[in-house]
Amino acid sequence: MAQTLAEVIVLLKAKLVSLKNGTSPVFGDVFDYAQGDFKNFPAASVVETGGRPAQVIDTHRNQRIYNFTIRLYQEQSKQGKNKEQAATIMRAATDSILTAFDQDKDLGGEVQIVRPVEFDTNFQVAAGTYNFATFKVDVVVLVNSFK
Repeated sequence: MAQTLAEVIVLLKAKLVSLKNGTSPVFGDVFDYAQGDFKNFPAASVVETGGRPAQVIDTHRNQRIYNFTIRLYQEQSKQGKNKEQAATIMRAATDSILTAFDQDKDLGGEVQIVRPVEFDTNFQVAAGTYNFATFKVDVVVLVNSFK
């Protein structure tokens, strides 16, 4: 089972990469750092944002909660997708993530539970025009506290 921050972020990125829309990947690019060099949309990034204090479960294990933010980006422009297409793509990508975590609450048995805590959607014009979705995700792991 995953115990470290590094192991969990690899699992979250792999989950996003594995999502399909039919036979095509949901995301063109997936990054495990804050601002990727987006070339293929929709794009996603998963970033750790902290953690909560560990809770002692028993003499051999602590329960740790890692906090992550998953951000989705979909460009829209005259050269790319129009407003309606960008909104449709972003809704489908958002639904894919929600469904993925509903159907795989422990990332294949690698963590105790994944909790998609909340999500926001937004639209912004800054250095291009993008639709955004931001997910706050908590991942609970059990960490061995013995050597």
